[in-house]
Amino acid sequence: MIKPSSQTVVALRNSVKACLEPNTKSVVVGLSGGVDSLVLTAVAVWVGERSGFTVQSVIVDHGLQAGSGEIASSAAIAATRLGATSVEICNVVVGTDGGIEMAARTARRSALLDVANGRPILLGHTANDQAETVLLRLLRGSGAHSLSAMSACTKTWHRPFLSHLRGEIEQASDELLAPLGITPWRDPHNFDDGFSRVKMRKHLDLLSEEFGPSIIAGLVRTSDMLRFDDQALDQIAAQCFQTAETSRFYVSVSIEELENLPSAIRTRLIKLCFDRLTTGSRENSPLTHQHVMSIEALISRWSGQGGIALPLGVTAKRECGRLVLNRGNQKE
Repeated sequence: MIKPSSQTVVALRNSVKACLEPNTKSVVVGLSGGVDSLVLTAVAVWVGERSGFTVQSVIVDHGLQAGSGEIASSAAIAATRLGATSVEICNVVVGTDGGIEMAARTARRSALLDVANGRPILLGHTANDQAETVLLRLLRGSGAHSLSAMSACTKTWHRPFLSHLRGEIEQASDELLAPLGITPWRDPHNFDDGFSRVKMRKHLDLLSEEFGPSIIAGLVRTSDMLRFDDQALDQIAAQCFQTAETSRFYVSVSIEELENLPSAIRTRLIKLCFDRLTTGSRENSPLTHQHVMSIEALISRWSGQGGIALPLGVTAKRECGRLVLNRGNQKE
């Protein structure tokens, strides 16, 4: 007699199904060999068999630890045992920009995007990961966009476990992995205090002991609410940007129009102007808070100050009643 699935596993399956479009034909699962991504693989395979999509597990070998090749091979064997349609190991070179954690994440995301080729990519981040991210960014003095942290679903990236506690994933592991003899890999980096996220994880565990596990749910809820606010403000800023004069090297907005906007919209509009000139986005922009505040002063605290040098060869100045951002001193 087949034992019925636990409520925890059923909830995880429902979360995976809910984050994908009904006509999805194939997905990629980012697999590290850890418990979160292995449980995600098992759940995705179960849902895929009943919803009509295939599952490709992709293991990214950063080569940062001794024996990383063996770890990747073990993860590939586990994925096959769990029923993944196909498995691929990608070897990447990790750079140095932004520190080892950011560089490794950048290399991993790039490899997953290359393999996925437009297909949905499933990642095993949990509510605990989200709470840690919110606290880390809060310590840096971040705004609504940054504190909204990770999105559960975007066009490419899907995190179906983002509302589930890490403890739930551990419970599902006993049900889905243990019977197959699969032992998740415990990454020693996850216990190394040299990494800021590991330090925050330990502090969050202490906070949960002091204030109860609801603190994680509260932080996740805060990030969700801030995401809704941030999206609404971004939409308003985008509408206001339609009145800007633009060319390849030049963006200009009326100072009078800017003065009539709330600061939250005005600063977003400044970022939009910069991104238009540099073909960047808020996720990879080198424009800092200090840069934005310096430009904002041209609008709200004008006292005849000169132009402001910005990253990527962009300058900002107040000229003839307009805020002008120029790249390379050209206007067309």
